[in-house]
Amino acid sequence: MAKYRAGVVGCTGIGSSHTSGFVGTDVEVVACCDIVQNALNEYVNRWQSNWSNIAKYTDHQEMLKKENLDIVTVATSDHRHANIVVNAANAGVRGIFCEKPMATSVEDGDRMLEACERNNTILSIDHTRRWQPLWRKAKEIVADGAIGSVQYIIGTMGGSRSMLFRNGTHLIDMICYFAQSSPAWVSAELQKGYEDYWEYRGDGGHDPKTE
Repeated sequence: MAKYRAGVVGCTGIGSSHTSGFVGTDVEVVACCDIVQNALNEYVNRWQSNWSNIAKYTDHQEMLKKENLDIVTVATSDHRHANIVVNAANAGVRGIFCEKPMATSVEDGDRMLEACERNNTILSIDHTRRWQPLWRKAKEIVADGAIGSVQYIIGTMGGSRSMLFRNGTHLIDMICYFAQSSPAWVSAELQKGYEDYWEYRGDGGHDPKTE
């Protein structure tokens, strides 16, 4: 059986985490891309026992042009997701797995959706808690009405990774998951000191000051 050809963009920790999902499947990782050469070298060294001929690129456009990829996984900083996803869809990639959050602006998210829909590309965002047994069992209990009808859902999160653009996106996704719905409208209350805050200025929850 022919294997699906996959390329990984972003070769540090999250990129390797995505890659581990390909092990033992009909996917062959044929290429990787990162703007840092050491990250490329370390990635290839880690995975060469699984795939011995991984090509290294520092430009994802060059990788897309040369490798005829079926699947691309995007594990870069969040504010870089949009162009990579759009370019991959336009290059004919059939499936894209993108690290959460999808994007850092509504406009970028819209661009990604439009490109994938126009090219019949499947886009999956890494909100994988929907498939974890604990969450699925809880959803089953709710859906069966075992605790009554859903009236409201409260989500809380704490700790060093709880920023909205870090693990906070998992929290929002779980609210939608249990509600079996997308939001009709959204409002927010800004903390003191953020009165003039209108736009996310960070690269993915690494600095709480940018939240």
